[in-house]
Amino acid sequence: MKLMKHFFLVLLLLMGAHFTEARPFTLVTLGDSLTAGDGDDGIGGGYPIRLMSKLQAASPGSVLLQFGISGDTTTDLINKQLTPAVAALNAAPASNQKIALVWIGSNDFFGFYNYTITEGWCSRMGIETCENAEFGASAENVSAILAALQTTGAALYIALLDDQSKRPVITDAALRTATFPNISDEYAVRMATNLSLYNSRVQTHAETYGAQTVDFFNTTIFETRVTLSDDGNHPNRAGYDAIADIWHHAVTGL
Repeated sequence: MKLMKHFFLVLLLLMGAHFTEARPFTLVTLGDSLTAGDGDDGIGGGYPIRLMSKLQAASPGSVLLQFGISGDTTTDLINKQLTPAVAALNAAPASNQKIALVWIGSNDFFGFYNYTITEGWCSRMGIETCENAEFGASAENVSAILAALQTTGAALYIALLDDQSKRPVITDAALRTATFPNISDEYAVRMATNLSLYNSRVQTHAETYGAQTVDFFNTTIFETRVTLSDDGNHPNRAGYDAIADIWHHAVTGL
């Protein structure tokens, strides 16, 4: 009899664990073209659609709310995406697990080294001073983004950027000239250095707000043609498949 009681107790515990894991998700994604899905030659929609498919398989009823906009910077995200994202999370059913994924900053760097650094006011400040001011502001934007999202009670995840100087759009001279003609070899080197500093600042802000960082810096997704579209900048179908796996592993703890 005791053995039978023990069996049913274990069974109930397992059932409870199953039901907890099966709670539906309200998934909110914020970012730029990497979130909007530019370059996706597969199902379209980039990584959020693929990630939601994985989550729905284990948690039916999960909902995706995608706010990422191609071309957005950290400032753009605050001005255009953050308020509706916070509202969507606050409106999520109480029974849902709320998750917010943030992947932003790429356009801050491409824009700075292709445009801002060439402007007179920046050069008068001195390149290093201008870089510190611009990317310090970008990191502070991330802090503001995480602070606002934290108020919703959602689990927070934020990407650490890849080294954009290693993307073919920079390493291939023809692609660079066609896409970012003002980014010189010197600027590409400076980009790599400041990306590492930016990621370090993001890591610090993530710890402050209880967010988990998702590492794209130590991947080769953005360095090989196999996982990139023809522009040498955005992922293709295979790239977004790999990216969705990385986000899924982070969210589920696998």
